[in-house]
Amino acid sequence: MPNTQKYIDAVCEKRGVPRVTKGMPCNVNGRQGKIVGGNSAANFNVKFDDNGDIRNCHPYWRMQIHTPNGGIYYDYEQGIT
Repeated sequence: MPNTQKYIDAVCEKRGVPRVTKGMPCNVNGRQGKIVGGNSAANFNVKFDDNGDIRNCHPYWRMQIHTPNGGIYYDYEQGIT
């Protein structure tokens, strides 16, 4: 699984998402996790806090990415904030 900043950067470029850094907290469909990588489908790899699973998550599908202090950095409904 390509869990590197290089793959995260490629997802951001392909999907038009602001630059995300590895480890940023996120919420996908109500589940808390962290961005840990990117993949060849141009989606983020998210490690979920509740069970440790790493899943392929499309940044346009019910995803919010948060700043380290809890603010919203990106919201799928609002686009780039």
